[in-house]
Amino acid sequence: MKAEEFEKEFLALPEMERMEVMRKIMPVFCEDMTRDPEKTQALFFLFMEECGGEMSRMFSTMGMMMGRKGGGCCG
Repeated sequence: MKAEEFEKEFLALPEMERMEVMRKIMPVFCEDMTRDPEKTQALFFLFMEECGGEMSRMFSTMGMMMGRKGGGCCG
């Protein structure tokens, strides 16, 4: 399935079904991304960029909780 087809079908799902799809694919996606620090950083930046200020603040807070300097998740 091409990305455009997946996106169209995913967005057509009711919200609860979209959440279920995310629960199923995120573990595999995250496992792959966390093997490479550069991919992990790129993933965080993508979430911050696409999800706006609230997501950015959440990741910044998570970074501080994990003991990273600068208050950012990837800093």
